[in-house]
Amino acid sequence: MKALSLWQPWASLMADSRKKIETRHWRPPLWLLNQPVAIHAAMKVDAYACEDFGYDRNMIPRGQVVCIGAFYKWEKFDELYKQWMMERWLNSGDEEGNYGDFSAGRYGWFFRLTEKLNPPIPAKGHQGIWNWECVEASER
Repeated sequence: MKALSLWQPWASLMADSRKKIETRHWRPPLWLLNQPVAIHAAMKVDAYACEDFGYDRNMIPRGQVVCIGAFYKWEKFDELYKQWMMERWLNSGDEEGNYGDFSAGRYGWFFRLTEKLNPPIPAKGHQGIWNWECVEASER
């Protein structure tokens, strides 16, 4: 299965279904869309973001796969799209706009959560998209 490592608390936000759009400076490869992908919590933790989003920086999972889902579409952001999304989030009370960089020229990878792993599964992460072989997959 393909995997993507995210710093914390962004991986946990995805596992908790709070973050539904991963923002990157590059678009996802088309072959990745609608395929299972593991979200891996990297060892890097942003302590201030943990505090802002209600996570304990000392207890948040690190070096573990926290959930599985799929990226089902992508969008390239421009100023009009960013403005529309921010207005929508402000009017709905949705906090998605706080969980990424929606600047013009960046890409949004839209994520659908399929399974939160409880407990998370230890794994060594990598940059970019990488292969994850879950030895415990047959037990889920």
